[in-house]
Amino acid sequence: MKNLKREVEIVLLSKALYQQYQNVIRLHSKGIPKKEACMKVGIARSKFYYWHRNVIQILKLRVPGSHISANDFRAISSKPHHSPRQITKEQESLIVKIRKKTNQGAEHIQYQLRINYGLNLSITCIYKCLKRNGLIRERKYHQKKKAVVIKRDYKPGEKIQVDTKYVKMKTGKTVYQYSAIDMATGIIFKWLYEGIGPDQSCDFLRKLVRFYPFKIQKIQTDNGFEYTWRLNPEIRKIHHFTLQCQLLHLEHVLIPPASPTFNSKVERTHRIDKQELWNKTRFTSFKSMKKALRHYVHQFNHFRKTKSKNWLAPLHYANLYFGLNITLLHQPVQYV
Repeated sequence: MKNLKREVEIVLLSKALYQQYQNVIRLHSKGIPKKEACMKVGIARSKFYYWHRNVIQILKLRVPGSHISANDFRAISSKPHHSPRQITKEQESLIVKIRKKTNQGAEHIQYQLRINYGLNLSITCIYKCLKRNGLIRERKYHQKKKAVVIKRDYKPGEKIQVDTKYVKMKTGKTVYQYSAIDMATGIIFKWLYEGIGPDQSCDFLRKLVRFYPFKIQKIQTDNGFEYTWRLNPEIRKIHHFTLQCQLLHLEHVLIPPASPTFNSKVERTHRIDKQELWNKTRFTSFKSMKKALRHYVHQFNHFRKTKSKNWLAPLHYANLYFGLNITLLHQPVQYV
């Protein structure tokens, strides 16, 4: 249907071009200069001369006395017939292969092509290739007022963002993933629980402190009841999580209510978890989910490279830019 519609458009356009050209020639044969004739017909003089040069070339290849027709204007186009910078089919299949394997964007694919295959392709070229193969999902965005973001440099352990995400098992059961990320290095720590509440939050905090190889100063969370009773006017006593922070000599910072952008770093990791872990496999047992998450956290910290960290893994980024000497991040024992 698209090809038929395109063919109709080409036929109508060629007839219109032919008619305009003939009108200029007819007016010029009556003694009207070509400049004025073009103005009367309503076309640019440069456009007419472009057609006229092409018509002369076409008539040279034909028998003397031949005439032009509307079909001759189908090929009169300034669009090139071949692009010298067009990628090959092998390169296009390689881009599609990397996209399906990693589910990463054009910038990450550009980095993989340069490092692993020695190909230097632009991000625009890779994006158009992905869109051409139906691997880009079109999104409808509503225009929003841009928030003023104040960036600042953190030191390792100065602030850890903590949040909770629920994950569905294949059986329909819901389990809860506690997530933490260091603002400076981007090193993450995640743990699964079958329930959610102050007890699980305190247990996660103790594991978190043992996991990170540097001293932690602040813990930033949202206003969920697993972290605080700030939004519950009936409870006046101190929350267990805040008390646990005090016992570990940590400062507990709360973000403003209904403002998830203040926890944007850890919220972004939830989307990555969904794309690279939970959407790829549907787990039937809680034990297999914990094992998969443990392996995922190890791969993320030691091997997952991103542009924001100059194409370095979080662990290597921490060692290079903050003078740390971390060789391996040891996670807590799972089944004790």
